[in-house]
Amino acid sequence: MMLLKGFRQWLQMRQQEMQLQSFAVGMNSSVDVTCDKHIVFMDFDVQDVGRVERSVRECQEFWCLGPAFIYGTTHGYHAIFFFDVVPYSRVRLIIEYARDVDDLFRYISRYYSHKTLRVAGKYKERDIRFVKVVPGCRYPSEEECELGMLKYQEHCLLTGLEPLFDGKMVAGIVRE
Repeated sequence: MMLLKGFRQWLQMRQQEMQLQSFAVGMNSSVDVTCDKHIVFMDFDVQDVGRVERSVRECQEFWCLGPAFIYGTTHGYHAIFFFDVVPYSRVRLIIEYARDVDDLFRYISRYYSHKTLRVAGKYKERDIRFVKVVPGCRYPSEEECELGMLKYQEHCLLTGLEPLFDGKMVAGIVRE
């Protein structure tokens, strides 16, 4: 009887563990909630990295954005502008402007005061991998570099990816 009880407890704990693993881990766009400061996220459910890059470049040129970090996922790509700290109203406008952004991602951004992007936990294997940096149109301010590095490090920690650069290299990631 005792053996059966122990097995049931182990089975319940195992089921709870599997349920927890099925939850997705997300990263929030908020940098400073009191001042309405956010970084820009985009979720693309297209498999063509060229289309994603063209969309990112259009946004960079129109909105004068800094470098974009593109990460591949199982179903598409994420573009993260770590060094563009803007109010959420501008984040919404940028997402509305962007071509090829996932329609559900665009729709949901209208009804929340922040964006959340999945960074881990949906699949058994880690499916997020670094693809490339698209150089930006401007140099980030000192405050944007500082806040962006914090969000970049948070992203690396949550995804399990190794950081590719330090804050001093950010200034070199700008198109001339």
